Amino acid sequence: MTSCTVEEPYTLKWKVLNRGPEAERRDMVRGQIVGSTSPNTRVEDSDFKGQHVVECYVVKDGIVVARDRIDVPISNNRARPAGPS
Repeated sequence: MTSCTVEEPYTLKWKVLNRGPEAERRDMVRGQIVGSTSPNTRVEDSDFKGQHVVECYVVKDGIVVARDRIDVPISNNRARPAGPS
């Protein structure tokens, strides 16, 4: 998370969704809500392609007061460093 307008203290919770045929084939469809791996951060690895989703929830006094979602499409293409061609 890069910014939040909610006054501290609050807790971040994360939902990482693995979806698609590969996740189903490997029985790795998931979507449980988990805590941060470090302050304001959730680190995850993926070892298969598919349409993954990450949601972030800001929880204050036991109530979700803000949330956001990002689609994370992962393909077989390898990332290439940016720079002049």
